[in-house]
Amino acid sequence: MNDPISRLDQFRADAPGAPMSSAADARGRGDQIRRRRRAVVTAGTAALAAVVAGPIIFLSTGLGDKGIDPAPAPSDSAAAPSASASAPASDFSRANLPTEDDLVADDPYPAWVQEQTYDGEGTDTYNDCLTESLGDSGALTTYRRDFVAEPGEEMADAAGTLNAVIAEFGSADEAEKVRTDLSDAATSCPGVDGAEVAGSLPVEGDVISGGDIDVVTYQPDDPDMNAVWETATAVVSAEDRVLVMTRKRGVQDYVSPTTLQTSAVNAAYRMVGAAPPGEPSTDPTETGSPAAEGLSAVNLIDGSTLPALDRFESSLGWNQYTPTPDVPTLACQKEWLSTLGPTAKIASDYRWDTDSAMVGQVHVAVLEFADENAAGAAYNEVMEWMEVCPANKLGVDPDVTALPMDVSSELDAGPKRAARSQATYPGEDGNDSMWFETELVAEYETRLVLVGYAELAGPCPPSTGDKNDPCYQPDQPDSWPSRILAIEKAAITAGISDLR
Repeated sequence: MNDPISRLDQFRADAPGAPMSSAADARGRGDQIRRRRRAVVTAGTAALAAVVAGPIIFLSTGLGDKGIDPAPAPSDSAAAPSASASAPASDFSRANLPTEDDLVADDPYPAWVQEQTYDGEGTDTYNDCLTESLGDSGALTTYRRDFVAEPGEEMADAAGTLNAVIAEFGSADEAEKVRTDLSDAATSCPGVDGAEVAGSLPVEGDVISGGDIDVVTYQPDDPDMNAVWETATAVVSAEDRVLVMTRKRGVQDYVSPTTLQTSAVNAAYRMVGAAPPGEPSTDPTETGSPAAEGLSAVNLIDGSTLPALDRFESSLGWNQYTPTPDVPTLACQKEWLSTLGPTAKIASDYRWDTDSAMVGQVHVAVLEFADENAAGAAYNEVMEWMEVCPANKLGVDPDVTALPMDVSSELDAGPKRAARSQATYPGEDGNDSMWFETELVAEYETRLVLVGYAELAGPCPPSTGDKNDPCYQPDQPDSWPSRILAIEKAAITAGISDLR
């Protein structure tokens, strides 16, 4: 138990002169545009972390090709041509591309600025991994914008490049199919020999239908470059539109792409004409501020209130952190929480470190749903995860040691129902160390609170304080069950505080 332990190594116009569309087609197109306008009015906020766990070193010059499309300088007022004279005109234009204000730069690199904007996908390659363009995939209209780190600023040459391509398709189903295909291509990276998967993250938000970021690394052609190329590809669908955002840079160590995650969320909102999270809506029909409604930081547990893990001395105590790579809230989690269909989600993670290892972890997520039926269905799904604990793409396959049990009466924090289970998975030090995790799901009105709390021990579990327990350890002065209960109560109290 002397080495650091990580829970996971994780993660798709009519042609000119075509026959006139039928009335049903035209009506469907109109319904599509109306749905988008409603999304602009009703889109809420989605909080996502944008913390990067350290500097990245780039040790080569000439990163990527500049756009050579002869399109005019960036202008958000240029409108796209109508896909068909017989269908309602699309509102899809350059204005749906992200701007500098939507992008988050990795510390310590300077802010991103626009370099070139295209009508279309440009004439040079914008993603090394993708061998098929959005046009090849059936896009009706595409736009592209390239960004570079602000020239002349310190470390600008090391930041790499960033670009965004957006496309409109004939239907939401078609867009989602293209997104899935492109995401698979971003992971397998058929365009580069020897590319290896480095990590992944989900991309979630109210207007987003589906999205993820896949990161691959590969060796440079330049033998003098003492780093590897890293291409991070965010592929996001929202309604009938698809966003492909690509960041390429030279790196020596992998850092979870949380800044790209936040940038992709903002870009997805912009793509459908909605204000990104945290930006005031300019729609005249909007009443109230979306940023002031729903989940917020007050719904997350404060690390200073967590009970101390006394048997492991730590000068830091419980320290909030951004997992790298990203980790699920529950070890038995089958899919990313976005698959449960929440309208909003916030999460936080804490760790207890000794001088040589991480020995305690707390993961909390609070999910808001459209109504109580949706929340109840999600609760049942999480219960199934906790019981079956399937091996899954999130990179963990624990053993369930205690099936979900009703613990509502123990919590005394007001949930409609709550269940707890326990699971174990091995540490990575090659010895007998085990992570002992307690998992909780609690339901209250339209909200779920999930808690994953794990301690490193083994082969016996952490001490219960019972001297008759064959695994009793007299050198452990604290009580594992009491700690579990205190963490769960605090998380639920915060998670539903604004509903009581």
